[in-house]
Amino acid sequence: MNQPAIIDLDQRPELTARVVALFAACAPGRDHVVCGIPARMGLTPTADDLKRCSGVLVATRGAQAVAALAICPYSDQQVTFWGPAAIQGALAAVGAPLVAAARRALGAADFASTRTLVDVRNRDLRRFLIGHGFSAWKDDHICERELAAALPEAAAGVRLTARRHHDVVADLLTTAFPDSGHATPDLATREREGFRHYHLEDGGEIVAAAAVEDGGRRSWLKLIAVRPDRRGSKAGKRLLGGILHHEAQRGFAAIGLEVLADNAIGIGLFERMGFTRRFTATVLVGPV
Repeated sequence: MNQPAIIDLDQRPELTARVVALFAACAPGRDHVVCGIPARMGLTPTADDLKRCSGVLVATRGAQAVAALAICPYSDQQVTFWGPAAIQGALAAVGAPLVAAARRALGAADFASTRTLVDVRNRDLRRFLIGHGFSAWKDDHICERELAAALPEAAAGVRLTARRHHDVVADLLTTAFPDSGHATPDLATREREGFRHYHLEDGGEIVAAAAVEDGGRRSWLKLIAVRPDRRGSKAGKRLLGGILHHEAQRGFAAIGLEVLADNAIGIGLFERMGFTRRFTATVLVGPV
């Protein structure tokens, strides 16, 4: 079979609808291709999702787009692959050139490594990626809670973070998640990007904090952290309850999150607060 031509979607924007359709055809299930934008995992892909990516490579034959690979931002040193998504039966033939082209571009840009999430039910994509240098790291649960009913009352002390509290909340989140980079350069920048920050005050002190992102019909809990000396005090539960209340008041139908499968404490908290697992993905890491 002839090798496809690999192009950047920016070169052929008229193919956007076709590329969206390629990803949308890989919905949660046996052939699921997990979106590399956390807040959009498990939701129907849109053209706006592609615009949020750092780049989208498309394999074409003639005028037809037969496969696509989106490169999603993750950190200064690493990106997340979304895909490859290919027409039925074409992954092996058209996926390899896409991955190779992405790695060349990332190497030229001095990225150190790549990652991707593969639904545990999608064995074909898992085999393909492992055959191209990826290895399994950990399993990741993607969970969701509907916000239409049985919401807790607004928890006392839970409020949106004002600018005067940005530094304290940023320090708390950075201490809990030193590799996330969320507080860089500052929380005001993240809020302009669509994030909201919540915190829990107790005794005049901020003891827990969280970052929540817009994701369409569903908001997304990116980070939640409790000050080390207040762990075990149910501060996380109180903060999460307040977040559920406030996000429902904002009109979101649901809230989602991801939690590593070996985080028993986190899983227990989220289950008690009404979250259910939608699917599990394996985090794979690979070289550039």
